[in-house]
Amino acid sequence: IAVLPFVNMSSDAENEYFSDGLSEELLNLLARIPELQVAARTSAFSFKGVDSDITEIADKLNVAHVLEGSVRKSGDQIRITAQLIDPGTDRHLWSESYDRELSDIFRLQEEIAQSIVTALQDRIGAQNVIGPRPTENLEAYELFLAGRHYFYQRGTALDSAIMLLHMAVEKDPEFATAWAYLAAACTVTGFYRTSISNADAWLIADRSSRRALALDPG
Repeated sequence: IAVLPFVNMSSDAENEYFSDGLSEELLNLLARIPELQVAARTSAFSFKGVDSDITEIADKLNVAHVLEGSVRKSGDQIRITAQLIDPGTDRHLWSESYDRELSDIFRLQEEIAQSIVTALQDRIGAQNVIGPRPTENLEAYELFLAGRHYFYQRGTALDSAIMLLHMAVEKDPEFATAWAYLAAACTVTGFYRTSISNADAWLIADRSSRRALALDPG
């Protein structure tokens, strides 16, 4: 299965970090199912904004199913539409729309992932999707999603990534994944023009990676 980046349908283009983040979180949840082979994020996201036929995408990614959708975020309200497609028949195996409050985002991600594996149970058997919540602090989670979004862009966006990830771990010092991405962002600054010196970046990367591993050795 491939999880394509969900389309940002929000009036604010800046909310793209949220639609991308939701797609990646669904990918991570599905990847926890041993019976599913999930296309890597880098491969699936290479089709972002590309006008390609689903069958062509599935063929290039070597997958039998494709998940796509859209996200509309307005304040504390979100609307998510998702559909699971069989490219071989161009048939929707499952589709659903959700109108929820942002505070339900973790439960909603699990609900969508569970619906997907249920739609595929003839192929993979009955499965339960259970994913650890990375944080209970919703503000820290949004900061993390935005920071991770800028981290993937590299270049001068790394300054924003480091700032946002710093803010995320300040909001929740127990947020292991945010510490890990803060370490990753600081590790690659030497390849780009950023406002942080290499020496300071390496110190932050060392401290952050150690903190991430102390919180979550896995």
